[in-house]
Amino acid sequence: MWARRRLGLAVCLASTLSVVAARAGEFDASGTFQPDEGAELVLSFEGDKVAGVSCSGSCEARLSKAELALHGEQYLSLSANQSAFELALGLVSDATYEARAWVRHGRVWVRVVADYANRPSETTYLFPTGRVTSDGWVELKSAAFSLAASTATRIGLRINGGSAELDAVEIRRVGGVAPLRACLGAGDPVCGSEAECIGEYCREGNRFVPPLPDAEYRDSVTAYLRARLTQFFGGKRSRAENLPHALQELEAMKQATSAWQYWNAHSKAIRALDDWHTGSSSGISGVGSTRRLGVCFIEGTADLTQTQAPSDAELADVLVSHVGPDATMGLVPGDRLVAVDGKHPLRWARALRDHNWRHHVATDPEVQTELAESMRSLIVDFAKELSVVRCDPTTLTCGKVETIPVGALPTSGAIPRCDNRPSYHLLEPPESSPGALESLHQLPFIPWLDLVTDSQPGESIYGMTFDTVYGTSQGLTPFFLDANKTFKSKARGVILDHRAGNGGTKDAATAISQLVRPAEMIAVGPTFVTVAGDDGASSAAEGLQRFKELSAQYGQPFTVGASIHDPALPVAFVIHRDGSASDLLALALKGAPNVRVFGHHKTAGAFSSFYEYSYWSRYEYQVASGDCLLADGSALIGHGVTPDEIVQHSQTSLLRHEDAPYDAALSWVRSRLK
Repeated sequence: MWARRRLGLAVCLASTLSVVAARAGEFDASGTFQPDEGAELVLSFEGDKVAGVSCSGSCEARLSKAELALHGEQYLSLSANQSAFELALGLVSDATYEARAWVRHGRVWVRVVADYANRPSETTYLFPTGRVTSDGWVELKSAAFSLAASTATRIGLRINGGSAELDAVEIRRVGGVAPLRACLGAGDPVCGSEAECIGEYCREGNRFVPPLPDAEYRDSVTAYLRARLTQFFGGKRSRAENLPHALQELEAMKQATSAWQYWNAHSKAIRALDDWHTGSSSGISGVGSTRRLGVCFIEGTADLTQTQAPSDAELADVLVSHVGPDATMGLVPGDRLVAVDGKHPLRWARALRDHNWRHHVATDPEVQTELAESMRSLIVDFAKELSVVRCDPTTLTCGKVETIPVGALPTSGAIPRCDNRPSYHLLEPPESSPGALESLHQLPFIPWLDLVTDSQPGESIYGMTFDTVYGTSQGLTPFFLDANKTFKSKARGVILDHRAGNGGTKDAATAISQLVRPAEMIAVGPTFVTVAGDDGASSAAEGLQRFKELSAQYGQPFTVGASIHDPALPVAFVIHRDGSASDLLALALKGAPNVRVFGHHKTAGAFSSFYEYSYWSRYEYQVASGDCLLADGSALIGHGVTPDEIVQHSQTSLLRHEDAPYDAALSWVRSRLK
């Protein structure tokens, strides 16, 4: 028998986490693993076939003896790309359980999932305990989780994130069943300090985060995580304005007495950075309501309902942009979302930062679009009620403020994608099924290019509707270069609709700009921080010097345009929610001789690179790093690109099924046709 020895994970977070309690499987003197005799269920994968394993997508599960198994002679080898495996767990008793598993040759997401017919699914993730064998087996363990197993329609151990090997799965009963507690609204005190109210139920936080670090390591882990932020986060504006708030949130980690308190404090610190490239994630990020709201919201001007509810002095009004075929609650484009839980919708959404692990905002503090775009999902997950004003599209008259309880929303129905476009304006929709584009607002990854529907004979006004500017790595830069050729040869005017600007890479932004402007180097970056803890230039002269040094030493200039551009072709660029490389695209196009940018407000100002830090079982975070400098040395992070023409939706325009930014762009292009 091959002997094994236990190894700590030096320099790895797992070495600081609480080591396994008694009654787990152990190694005998010969190094053979012996499962816990009191376990409710043990899977060791002996025999001649794989039973109870399913996978979605392109994947394979097979028994293997290629290397030494942890227990017995065989282990389960899982080969996959992005597919998910599931092992059926035959649990039938209503009880509180604890799960353990050993994994090798892959850092994967491992979780127990229970589905029910009449209540939400429940998920519990497994994380490293700190026990590792000399031949690479890593022990994972869950927090205690309660299951109403007798009523579950399916209970499985689910694994995804790549290929790995699995052995010695143990499920142990540790207590009686605990009821799933109902709640209402973010921060409902009924959930206490160890759970979050999401989708009308208390979700136990410990199920989604790593264990609490042992007391002797806790301060050093906290210091390590703090250093990631102080040394690498942000650029000039974001470090000055946002970093102090994040460091204050980190202080709560020192007083934490549970895993949830500790890691939630860390996540709150990441969220407090309020940056487009920055965020945290765990399994709780994917927890949501079963309610459906087939409505999308957008910022605008409530020109018809000032009597019912005057506009806020600081924030835009929130209007219905478009709706799907189901779960609309009778709302139509142009109706107004007045309040959520009694607060202005955007103010309410920003205040969810302490509860919403999916918190995502623009780096420029003046921009609220990310909150408006996600309003539909935020309402069903975190709200108690929403207040609306309904309007008549025929008479353009509106009623009184009406309050709808979230509990009145349906639990089924098709919902549209929310992309800040009330409607589309190109011929030949790319979807294969008739009506799919109009009903669900789905846009493919490959840009949609064609004549605009309003192009009259002889006008030849073309458009391109696209969300991403991922360059050569994703195959779009060649597409954009070919699009330039199409526009030059066929179009007398062009409308580029980029109102859900997801970013990408700057080579794609450069490619698009080659249609409209001569070659020019307009900025350097985005760069990573070149000196740890750098707060940016302290003067204009220092900024100019940095620009010169970065241009010479790091070779990251942002060069746009080309000598073969078409100066006679009018191009309208329509924006709304645009960040990262989409910020760069707006920067590249604005100021070109025959280009005009239309939009409700500035872009996100996400002029940075970013670092990703990922751990087992979906605990991960990302922080923006670095800045982008103009040729005069000014730092761009947190300063979005302002449209040439500010165009807002109004209740009147939406009720008339008009798309104000597009209409303004069309009018401008028509006035300057090539």
